[in-house]
Amino acid sequence: MYRRRSAGRTGQTATVAETTTDDLRAAVALAGRGVSATTTMIRDLHKAIARRAFTASGPPARPAHAIHDAISTTVYAAVGASARVAAIATGAAVAAKHATDPSYRPLVERPRGNVAIGALNGAWGDWLDRTGSPLALRMTAHHDPHTTTPTGDVTVWLHGLCETDAAWRLKAGEHYGDRSSTHGSRLYAEYGLTPVYVRYNTGLHISANGRSLDALLTELTETWPVPVTRLTLVGHSMGGLVIRSAAAQGCANDSPWIPLATRIVYLGAPHLGAPLEVGAAHATRLLRKLPETKAVGDALASRSVGIKDLRYGDVLDDDWSGVSDLDAPRPAPAACAPLLDGAEHFFVGATLGQRHDTRVARILGDALVPFASASGTDGSRALGLDVDRGRHLGGLHHFDLLNHPRVYAVLREWLAD
Repeated sequence: MYRRRSAGRTGQTATVAETTTDDLRAAVALAGRGVSATTTMIRDLHKAIARRAFTASGPPARPAHAIHDAISTTVYAAVGASARVAAIATGAAVAAKHATDPSYRPLVERPRGNVAIGALNGAWGDWLDRTGSPLALRMTAHHDPHTTTPTGDVTVWLHGLCETDAAWRLKAGEHYGDRSSTHGSRLYAEYGLTPVYVRYNTGLHISANGRSLDALLTELTETWPVPVTRLTLVGHSMGGLVIRSAAAQGCANDSPWIPLATRIVYLGAPHLGAPLEVGAAHATRLLRKLPETKAVGDALASRSVGIKDLRYGDVLDDDWSGVSDLDAPRPAPAACAPLLDGAEHFFVGATLGQRHDTRVARILGDALVPFASASGTDGSRALGLDVDRGRHLGGLHHFDLLNHPRVYAVLREWLAD
């Protein structure tokens, strides 16, 4: 859904007046559910260790084993149920207290709440969406008509995993002396590129978010106050993969925004996957093999499908739809979904060290994404990004790409038309 921001607090949309305190109620209830889930995990770990000890003691220990399991099951169930009930009651009370407060701000519109909601959606956003939680983010796009006058040259900004659109302001005060300054606002001030910021649930499949982005960009181009003459799409991390997914699906749908999207910039996008997710899938399988650690493995396996898509950079339904267990061993895809034909593609890859070709740099990259993945070439498959339209920035980490002056200098070079 495309929205304009209303006057008032930064980041507040025109629908804030209609917002209820359901998000507050859901947040407190979710905290109780977390305590209950932790209790269950501890119970399973406790019982597994006890089972091994009683089994080693032989048949004489069976009566004590049965009594132990019955008591521990009852105690842990009582603790978990109490946590859930207390959280629900507390959530209802807190929500009722704020329901009549006209100044109430949704959690996602508060600085700390925004960070928490973004992280929560990244970690378990698919579950939040399935259960209809008020905490589940929907894909929306907005610009602020009070600070930007719409032009036909539009730049659309997509954040990465566990982030929201507020992430583009990271360290703005430190770098620019203005806490609201972003790459987008500066490009508008200097070159008239109107920024539009997208917020979405990063815990959903990348292909699902790509489908939503295709629809959103179609709506945006059809309802923009002036005719759109050019779209520039910029994606940080997962956002770059969502752009690729939307482009592939938009081409298949003959979406009207496709011919307008002539420039796409990928900032630290894990086109060929992220080693941390490869490690997480492997750890999940190992932990599930032993009774003592199975509960921990099950908890790790509950991470969102959005995170699991980052294992190999899956951007289309066909990349994952035939896989029954996304943590199971499977080979990396032989090829990548093609880039949008007719658009210029640019990429930035950062590394913690000054060079990207050292052994350490190939492993650590920018702390989350290796340069080979950000540039789309790792020796086994190639995305086709033009090396002459890429840039390596040494001495930066993954989140510096959101708002660092060195990154902006590169964007100016590429996008100042």
